Amino acid sequence: MNKDQIAIYLNDHPEFFNDYPELLQKIKSIDDCDLPLEPAGTLSLADRIIKRAHQDKKHLESKLEWFVEISQTNEKIQEHLFEIERSILTSSNLDQLVNQLRAEIGSRFEIPYVAIFLVDGGDHFIESKLKENYGDSLNNALRFVNQETIVRWFEGGKVPILRAQVKEDSEWFTGFEERETIKSEALIPILVRDAVAGAIVLGSAKVAHFHPGLRSEFLERMAEKMAIAISNIFLIDRLRRQSVIDKQTGLYNQAYLEPVLYREFDLARRRGKNLSCIKLRIDYFNDLLDTWGETAGKTVLATIGKILTTQCRFCDILIRTDMGEFLALLPEIDRQGAALVAERIRKALNELLRKEFKDIKNPHVTVGVATYPAESVQTQEDLLRAALNDMEGKKEFTEKRAV
Repeated sequence: MNKDQIAIYLNDHPEFFNDYPELLQKIKSIDDCDLPLEPAGTLSLADRIIKRAHQDKKHLESKLEWFVEISQTNEKIQEHLFEIERSILTSSNLDQLVNQLRAEIGSRFEIPYVAIFLVDGGDHFIESKLKENYGDSLNNALRFVNQETIVRWFEGGKVPILRAQVKEDSEWFTGFEERETIKSEALIPILVRDAVAGAIVLGSAKVAHFHPGLRSEFLERMAEKMAIAISNIFLIDRLRRQSVIDKQTGLYNQAYLEPVLYREFDLARRRGKNLSCIKLRIDYFNDLLDTWGETAGKTVLATIGKILTTQCRFCDILIRTDMGEFLALLPEIDRQGAALVAERIRKALNELLRKEFKDIKNPHVTVGVATYPAESVQTQEDLLRAALNDMEGKKEFTEKRAV
């Protein structure tokens, strides 16, 4: 304890001298002239207590002001990020997205240099060959790199990299005319299914604008929204380039399967939800059409489309994958629920076949069901393969029973 603490303790605990009366007597016997300092130049116990109270008050006021300042700053950052996220999520193409990101970050955070790198040729997004389809544009603000380069950049982990001082050795801003004016920079990973699919690069003309001790949660959240926005743009672009509706059934066609399966599987994994797949095959359907003709086939296909739509929910995705084959994706439905839906569909389609093809013996529908998550289902390809295997196993069992 220091002197002030001892003085305060003795003032608050006068009973202390009950145990040490000789000490109290000794203190009383001290003459003023024997004190090491002149009494006029010393602080009384009361003065010391008041001084300590003033110091504590100033410290608490300073700390409160600091908390208020931090809170107001965080609130302002949240407002800025909300506007940035809103602008990028409503972008309809990559050029618009990059332009809006650069404008918003520049005006709100005074960061003049912004670029987006995307991994070309990977399976992160539903598009491949990004550079071939979209090309370098916007004065190098949208660029494409290979998988090896992005792995090297983030070999220390999938976290932002912040450099407080850049001395014209920036690999990320190579090719920028203003490269020599960039004094600090940040590289934020764009993660898709926990894999690095690209990066946002920010450059500042101020030294230490970015530094290793800077909190990066806001930057990471912005990159997460960027991944969603880019995925949506790629999906819309692909749908624009091709027709995805099967005219005979009114369901989606095979072209829609890859992008929608990618999207739904990614959503299920990130949210920790089920995704079930039902695969259906009308056995010997081509033989039926050959026997009864194209007109009857069109009628049956149209009715099949109606049956599937009726038996499934509005949010379920129904796809015709081949002449007599269909697939249903059921978000947030477990295997037991999917099996019940599959059985309803199978019965309804079997009744239709018996009605339309009366002279054909035992036309039937084979179904297969698979659900994510499961031990054997870790990817979207696994989900399709598991549903197909389940369907083939049931078909084999049915044929053995018929024999």
